[in-house]
Amino acid sequence: MNKLKFIGNTVLALGLMVAGASYAEDTPATSTPTQEQSTSYGKEVRAKMANMTPAQREAFRAEMQAKMDSMTPEQREAYRNEIRSPMAGMSKEERAAFRAEMKEQMDKMTPEERAKMKAEHMQHRAEHKELKAERVESRVERREAMGRPAKVERPAK
Repeated sequence: MNKLKFIGNTVLALGLMVAGASYAEDTPATSTPTQEQSTSYGKEVRAKMANMTPAQREAFRAEMQAKMDSMTPEQREAYRNEIRSPMAGMSKEERAAFRAEMKEQMDKMTPEERAKMKAEHMQHRAEHKELKAERVESRVERREAMGRPAKVERPAK
C-alpha cells in the first residue's frame, strides 16, 4: 500500500512538472496556472498513469527528469516550491492570511472531528515511518549484496 502511494505521489509530481512545461509553452511567462487547473491536471495524469505498465511509467519518469534537467536553477526552485507546499511560494502576508483561515476552520471543528483528523494524521505518519524503514532495510540489503558494510564506520572527532 505504501509503495502504491509513493508511486502515485511520484506520478503526481511528475505530472505537475509536465503540466508546468506544457503550460509554459502555451502561455506567457508571467501567468501561472490556477489551483483548479493544477488539480484537474493532476487527476488526468493519475488516470493516465494508472493504465501504464511499469516500463511505460519508467519511461515517463525519465522524460520528466529530462525536462527538469533542461530547466534553469530558478525555474527548478520555483517548481519545487509549488510542489512542496502551497505555503512555500507565498509571501509573508499571504501565509498569515492562510494560517488565519486554517485556524478559523479548526476552531469551527467539533472535538470529534479534531480527534478524527488527528487519528488520520497519526496513521499517515505511521505509514510514512514504515515506508522509511522499508527503504533503509532495502538499502542495507543492497549494500550487503555488494559486499559492503551496512554502516560505514567513521573515526570519532
